[in-house]
Amino acid sequence: MMYQEERLLKILDYINEHHAMSVMDICSLLEVSRDTARRDIVKLVQEGVVVRTHGGVALPQLKKEIASYQERLIDETDSKSKIGKIAAKLVQDRETVILDVSTTVQSVAEQISAKNITAITHSIDIVGILSGREDLQVYVLGGYLHTKNRLLYGPSVIDKLRELRADKAFIGATSIQTDGLYFPYEDDVSVKKEMARRSDQVIVVADFTKFTSKSVYRLDFDFVDILITDQEVPNEIREVLHNKNITIIQCEEEDKYEEDNKDES
Repeated sequence: MMYQEERLLKILDYINEHHAMSVMDICSLLEVSRDTARRDIVKLVQEGVVVRTHGGVALPQLKKEIASYQERLIDETDSKSKIGKIAAKLVQDRETVILDVSTTVQSVAEQISAKNITAITHSIDIVGILSGREDLQVYVLGGYLHTKNRLLYGPSVIDKLRELRADKAFIGATSIQTDGLYFPYEDDVSVKKEMARRSDQVIVVADFTKFTSKSVYRLDFDFVDILITDQEVPNEIREVLHNKNITIIQCEEEDKYEEDNKDES
């Protein structure tokens, strides 16, 4: 069985090479029904990476691809580092933390100084970052390897999460709107929901670009306790977060607080 995320990547690879793809091409290449092929087309059109044509899809005039994990890692590097530094301070010695697959969460993992923690993740890169530390344990949520997005995926990831309990979960987001967090794949939301259910506190780490980004599948704010970001949160979103008792930590405000304390001392 091939998951939608894997199918979409195969379709994109084909379109990047051939510039267009018909419904029948999708059915033949992926061995799926016409209904499944049409659902995949709708998803790619919603993402804005393809345009509909008569009988299939094609690249838009201005080519736009779903960015790979490595490409996203380069974007807003300084912002991610600042967010990661503040988030990492929330981890206490001997805690169990869940670390989502996200370039910003990866920055959290890089800057954790707490000792004797247990880290749970399905991110290949976070496993690599933490594997060199002898003062903590890493529990890997096993599944199928997604090489482009550097993660393990599949039903076994959620099955394993259901057996665990954590003090904190750090998750990323593709988009943040007034009604919740958004992600490009339905499976993403299922994994995030289970991470939230299995954790006492859920911390979202996201840079300012996520407030103007768009995506498809929603995770309700009811799952979130803290949002850490690098710039001012738009007023309409800030109001919603305030009403839901979600704490907002802004990097610039945190930096100012630390500078004031230095001056006083």
